[in-house]
Amino acid sequence: MKNNVGKGYHMKILMITDLEGVNGVLNFADWCTPAGYRNEAACRFLTEEVNAVLAGFFEVLPEAEIVVWDGHGHGSIRGELLDPRAALQRGIVRWPRFEEKYDAVAFVGQHAKAGCPRAHLAHTQTEDAVDFRINGVSVGEFGQLAYALAENGAPTIFASGDLALTREALELEPGIYTVAVKEGLTPAVPPEMPTDDIFANESVAIHYPRKKVLEDLRIQAAESLGKFQTAPECFRLRPLNPPYHAEAEYRRIGTELRERFGDLPARTIRTASFPTVTEALAEFYSELEWSRPDGVRIVALPS
Repeated sequence: MKNNVGKGYHMKILMITDLEGVNGVLNFADWCTPAGYRNEAACRFLTEEVNAVLAGFFEVLPEAEIVVWDGHGHGSIRGELLDPRAALQRGIVRWPRFEEKYDAVAFVGQHAKAGCPRAHLAHTQTEDAVDFRINGVSVGEFGQLAYALAENGAPTIFASGDLALTREALELEPGIYTVAVKEGLTPAVPPEMPTDDIFANESVAIHYPRKKVLEDLRIQAAESLGKFQTAPECFRLRPLNPPYHAEAEYRRIGTELRERFGDLPARTIRTASFPTVTEALAEFYSELEWSRPDGVRIVALPS
């Protein structure tokens, strides 16, 4: 991996954010939707964590160009509170393809993948997902985007979220720097649990002291960028061999999404094979995710 950082070069970093993996965000209904009575506090907490990571990055590289992508479904970054040295992006033109080129990637406020034990508010895109795999390797939203961005030359150097998320990240990339901000306490939810009950059963967690969390975020972010400048080869994902396909198992669709996509049963979905992970993910989420069982690629599971 070539390290382009040097005199006259401004490193460009993408920071991907979510809300469920933020310290102090206690449950989904009250904290993670605009209708929740604590949503504004959750958005402030996330922005504070983002600013702590930004502070660490700018300590090491004051001239870095950093774009913060507001990745939570309803939007959560409060621009008026965001470090003014960072740019803010909302939305992606062609998910999972980011249009700009980046040198490195960081995740803040990220939650663990669906089915992960001792995770807090774990899911993969939606609560009805049981598991998502690329070439048979189980990944969540972190893994999906980390692999897609790595194909475009941008390794992931930092991730924060609940303890289960940090373990998930380290399993996929042993050299990554992580900060756990809280710790889920419940076992993995079983595949047969109804979709509408998932978040209620994943809301028990210990939230670490916030002052220490913010300081750890700053310190570890700085260390990750320093390491990337001196030894970029340390940040390598677990290798996957082409061609690539994505597949996922789902429960019966939940109440909220049923109103939009119809009454989908428990199902397994698999893409065709592609030369890149990015293409496999694009087919899955643009064409297949909300499909009914149909033929070889989409097969209904026994009820």
